[in-house]
Amino acid sequence: MDTTLLSYRLKSARRKKRLVKEGRNKQLRQMRKEYDRLSDAQSALPYVPLDEPYQRGWKRLWVLRPEAAKSDNADLYQGILDKLTQVQYHYDESFKQPKRKGAWHRYYFDKLPILYAIDVYYWNTNWHKLTEDQRECFKQTTYWHEEDRCWKTYYEFAFPELIMIAVVPRIIDKVKLQDEALEQQLTFIYDNLYEMPNRARLTKITGGQYKNWYSKSFPEKKKYRNPLKNKPKREWLDL
Repeated sequence: MDTTLLSYRLKSARRKKRLVKEGRNKQLRQMRKEYDRLSDAQSALPYVPLDEPYQRGWKRLWVLRPEAAKSDNADLYQGILDKLTQVQYHYDESFKQPKRKGAWHRYYFDKLPILYAIDVYYWNTNWHKLTEDQRECFKQTTYWHEEDRCWKTYYEFAFPELIMIAVVPRIIDKVKLQDEALEQQLTFIYDNLYEMPNRARLTKITGGQYKNWYSKSFPEKKKYRNPLKNKPKREWLDL
């Protein structure tokens, strides 16, 4: 056999190291796809009703007032609240949070739940899937947005006098179906995919920012530095 042909088949040490790195990157991508597929399968599992419902803490949200709940449009208003109200959960009916400061044991209340306003984009696209009768229960309001420094238009519920904030028991009457084999696979992939240093490598090969807040821990290598980087064209001639 000709020795010249055999020499071309041999891999150099640099190529071997690069093939190992590329193979590892390919394995991480495949694990990421498999993890997403298993996560979607877990989310698609149905809920199973319980034979004996039980109470698990309390929830605070916007509800209809007693006189509004007895009106003919109660179902119409309730449908709006189900889509726009913010629900808060707590183990105590008083919704007090323990807060220690020094030797004093104090309590403070969380912020009250809000009734979300609808942005113009979501209103025009009907993202919340409101019916025509429900859309008639909103009014257009303009606010000054401090962060963007401009006026923005929202659609708010036009009958705030019909609703109030209430604390009601949180009743659990159904649970999500569990699959032990599926959970074990997700746990195994998560431990091998999202733990360091694999998490940093996965973020890097998928086009994300893999550097941490302390940028000096990941200095740019000298051989990859570009003197024209982030400089306008008028300064290229001065280099």
